[in-house]
Amino acid sequence: MPTPMIHGLRFKQLELDGRASISTDLTDEQASGIYVYEFTDGMWYVGKSKNVKARHVQHMHDYRHECPARIPKRMLWAEVHGNERQLDYAETQAIAWFEQRGYPLLNTMKTGRPRGEMSIVVDTGAGWGVPIPWERENLPKSARPFKYQPDEEKRNRFEKLKNMNCYAELAALLRYYIRETIPAPEDTAGTLWTATALPTTSGGSRLCTISCQNAETLVILKGEPDNPGPFGFVNVKQPEGGMLPKWRKRYRQDYGTLPNAIGLYFDTLKEADRLLHKQNALEACYRANAELMRRGASMYRRFNNPYLVEDLLRETGSK
Repeated sequence: MPTPMIHGLRFKQLELDGRASISTDLTDEQASGIYVYEFTDGMWYVGKSKNVKARHVQHMHDYRHECPARIPKRMLWAEVHGNERQLDYAETQAIAWFEQRGYPLLNTMKTGRPRGEMSIVVDTGAGWGVPIPWERENLPKSARPFKYQPDEEKRNRFEKLKNMNCYAELAALLRYYIRETIPAPEDTAGTLWTATALPTTSGGSRLCTISCQNAETLVILKGEPDNPGPFGFVNVKQPEGGMLPKWRKRYRQDYGTLPNAIGLYFDTLKEADRLLHKQNALEACYRANAELMRRGASMYRRFNNPYLVEDLLRETGSK
């Protein structure tokens, strides 16, 4: 692999040759930044340090005492000068770069944690920003009403969905999901998250979807001969320190923007309601939504159905 350029970080390679010290490779002024190890077992690790020369010695000591011993065969280094927050941001960007390209990382806490550990303010593209924390207990409320431009075709799709017998039950489920798992839903609707009504994708099998940034997180499908009522799935991620709900239908999903997602499938809307009233399910839903929304605005904004969104927000009680 050539030395990468990642979000302005210019990496260079340090030859290790089994050395426990890199003190001759860098001056003290060059020792603050981001380092990357490639190990002989194919794994990778991304870290940050204000003094990588001392940090490398500590790593080599720790790796020798693992069983089996872990051996770095290559080290990449990029200088970053700034405070701890700037270092943290650079490390997060580097981790995301390696993760998105399929490198197996030893990092466990930061993989899939775009833009760091702290709550951040994400630009909605509408002239203001919204804080997106990692903790659902800090779910921010909306500050502004949802506004949209009229669209006759989308109005017709919404009216068709609303006239279905299942709509009242469906809308109640969606309102609850939005209220409990989407930060400041009025402020972020149509930009960081979207809703569709009878979309034309996937052969017309979908009744509606909720998407955050560039991935679907709640999908409701039309009934089939062997399952006449609406059914679907919710995409979640396991929170750090938390557990996924026990659920009989769960499958790993493949999304470029939501690595290691788990799809929890339900056969009826009542079953979906039971699932989403599990506390750990809500935590896992929020974890996925927060990760996605922290990445910024959705590229699918043009598919958002503002009439469905308006109807769902009317009774979320999110203010």
